[in-house]
Amino acid sequence: MCRTNKQPTTGTDIPVVSRAADAGPDKSAGPAATTPVESVLAAPAAPAVAKAQRGLRLLRVSSLLLLAAIAVILLCRCNDTKMTVPPGEPTAPGASVVRVLLTSPAARQVEISTTGAYWLKVDGQVIARSVSAMPAVAVRRRGGAWQIGSRVARGSEVLLLPARDSMVHLGGRCYRGSLRLLADADDSFLAINHVEMESYLAGVLPKELYAAWAPATYEALAVAARTFATYHCTTTGRRSQYDLGDNQASQCYGGYSAETPKSRAAVDATRGVVLSYGPRGQERIFLAQYSACCGGQVNGAYVIRSAQRIEPLEGGQVCNDCAACSRYRWPAVRVRKADIRRALAARYAAARKLTRIDRIDVVTATPYGRAVWVDVVGNGESVRVRGEDVRLALIYAGIPAAKRLNSMNCRMVDLGDSIEFTDGRGFGHGVGLCQWGAQGKALKGWTAEQILSFYYPGATLYRVN
Repeated sequence: MCRTNKQPTTGTDIPVVSRAADAGPDKSAGPAATTPVESVLAAPAAPAVAKAQRGLRLLRVSSLLLLAAIAVILLCRCNDTKMTVPPGEPTAPGASVVRVLLTSPAARQVEISTTGAYWLKVDGQVIARSVSAMPAVAVRRRGGAWQIGSRVARGSEVLLLPARDSMVHLGGRCYRGSLRLLADADDSFLAINHVEMESYLAGVLPKELYAAWAPATYEALAVAARTFATYHCTTTGRRSQYDLGDNQASQCYGGYSAETPKSRAAVDATRGVVLSYGPRGQERIFLAQYSACCGGQVNGAYVIRSAQRIEPLEGGQVCNDCAACSRYRWPAVRVRKADIRRALAARYAAARKLTRIDRIDVVTATPYGRAVWVDVVGNGESVRVRGEDVRLALIYAGIPAAKRLNSMNCRMVDLGDSIEFTDGRGFGHGVGLCQWGAQGKALKGWTAEQILSFYYPGATLYRVN
């Protein structure tokens, strides 16, 4: 859930939009839910609950050693009086880098700056560099050329590389790592932040969780979010210019501006740890989805996307610890059939043969009554879609009532010219970790390892190399 000052929205709700369906690469019809880990993972740390504390103690020792090594490197650099230009990418050798899309849709103009020394390149050629900070400058793309302040340069991309002790600004936010502006058309471009994985996560957690929530909740989500990001980096990201977005379509990310001491502590406490599943020696990272509030029952991944059915994502767990969420239960929402038809037709070509909707039939449902597949029937035609796709189509079409349709954990009642979604439970797709439920368990004294074991049963904790 992307945290706001109001009731949280779910960073994994419309995440179905990404964590299951529509953001960036199509994830509902994308790769299988797991990817080989032989080249990604080191030796197993421990099962998700048993031996987990020993694994995390080892992680903390490793973190301290790493920090000590970095400190030595920085001290050496401080004594290097020959260094008069920025050293380049601010990432440690071998560090895992995440490419985060910051502009969706593509931008026509942005304002960039740095907090310290930098290099500025166009298609690999240095056009500016300084040991001082770059003042705010507007970047536009017109007629296939870049306009960077008063400079004009032709090329397909601009790369802003800050020194290791410097950061970049895009608009009103500050980011670690580098900033890549990639041409999308003659007059528009994408802004992509290249940032080390652990720094990325420190900017994710405060956008997904409330500041007052327990450290165990933060640590559990740090592992799930790292797994989610690693999965995308090693699958769909290999076929794209970026790995993830910065909003609910992926994971909400606010850069350095969003980081807090609590988020950094949670990342450090779980540094490099991801979830995997499979026989010993054949473990695979899986798409560790999560949502704001499951409403009392964790959904299996199969309810929102085509996926290999594996134990950690099978769902079915009873979770009443999310009852503190104001959307644990929600009132009936009524939507006109004409609006449903229009929304579906806008997203699915097959639905355009429907000139009206006569009824919606539930074809398959979970044991606890959540619609998985439905047939939308009208004018002698029938179109089969996922129940979740009905909600997403309404959201994308901007139907006002969709803002109150918090999940598809509900019943559909035919009222003639409209459908009433009643007995509503939860907020988001309900797959994997339930953020409100995790917090409820943390308040009962559960550890991060116990929380992860509950929401992803059968999973094993691994440390990424």
